[in-house]
Amino acid sequence: MNIESIDQYIVCRDNCPPRFIEALAMNGFVKEARVEPCEKPRHQRIVVTLINGTRITSECRFDEEIKQSMKIIGVYIELAKKNKAEEQIEVLSKPAID
Repeated sequence: MNIESIDQYIVCRDNCPPRFIEALAMNGFVKEARVEPCEKPRHQRIVVTLINGTRITSECRFDEEIKQSMKIIGVYIELAKKNKAEEQIEVLSKPAID
């Protein structure tokens, strides 16, 4: 599989909802995740790197919400590693529209 081809399906790259990033992780696209502080007190953002090297950031959200999302993302990253998801991902081509 050409992992660069997943890039065409990523519809959000900056200020994405945490649930969007969780979905990317659930599908095996997230290689690593970390948290960065935001300017507003007690607010943070998630920064992930996808398997093709693309960087995605979340919206700034209350730290407890980010903490919970990071737990979810962490579980999906570990499952993807355990199941070698990167080797099994298959991106289907879009059908031609007449």
